[in-house]
Amino acid sequence: MSNKVTIKININGTVYPVSCEFGEEERLIKSSEEVNKAIKELSGLAESVGETRLLAMASLLIADKLIEKTDVLEKEISIDIDKNSSDNLIGIIDWIEKATVRMNKVANLLEKN
Repeated sequence: MSNKVTIKININGTVYPVSCEFGEEERLIKSSEEVNKAIKELSGLAESVGETRLLAMASLLIADKLIEKTDVLEKEISIDIDKNSSDNLIGIIDWIEKATVRMNKVANLLEKN
């Protein structure tokens, strides 16, 4: 039995069927809402931008926000070279890598449609 489910998400007015692991549906929906927020923010700045360029710009905006939050987290975490601090840092890096993989999967699915 597969742990995959397919949900429909709306990106910039277009509905896409996207597969994800069972239990990740809410996160995927929230992710699509963040993409739409970024698109709306960018659309207000330049109205005559093509959809591909708009999606690329939105991706960059979201990636920039992720990097900014990562930088803040790194500053807040004191990096002692003991096992606990090392484990915390590894956990954060692991989370960022998984988030990047999820964003790439969504981007690939959007490119196919």
